Amino acid sequence: MKVLIIYADGFEDVEALATRDVLIRAGISVCDAKINDDEELVISSHKVALSGFKSLKNINVDEIEAIILPGGSKGVNNLLKSIEVDRLVKEFYAKHKLVCAICAAPMVLGKNELLHNRPYTCYPGCNEDLDGIYTGEEVVVSDNIVTARSMLYSIPFGLKIIELLLDKETSDRVYSQIAGIK
Repeated sequence: MKVLIIYADGFEDVEALATRDVLIRAGISVCDAKINDDEELVISSHKVALSGFKSLKNINVDEIEAIILPGGSKGVNNLLKSIEVDRLVKEFYAKHKLVCAICAAPMVLGKNELLHNRPYTCYPGCNEDLDGIYTGEEVVVSDNIVTARSMLYSIPFGLKIIELLLDKETSDRVYSQIAGIK
């Protein structure tokens, strides 16, 4: 089982890395990719520099079960400019694979007309031009789309992805592990 997390300069640290962490704890392989092939590093919203990313051009959708877009105002603005992100989001959706976005990142789904007449959530205010049914809930699942409201819900977002890709028992096990519950 493999998922793809797409990073753009200005991504929200916690939304990307906390989600990534819980997925790995569940035994899910994570492919980290960046939108800018010209730069070696991706710089987070809090100026943390990360390296070791794959190029989006080398992604084989048939080998991956979910695409995950972290938020962060600057990061999402960069995602919105990427033709490759648009292509991948549409391809994952068409193949009925999970398309997951947190905080401001559902704007990318809206741009690609994936939220039409379906419930979703996002950071308050990022929903103004989106053609969907904004709920304001913490995490929303609608068919193969998973959205989360904000950084605070990064772990529940990751746990929901685990539940959908694997099962509730694995999601509950990871929750117990990170919560320190025996």
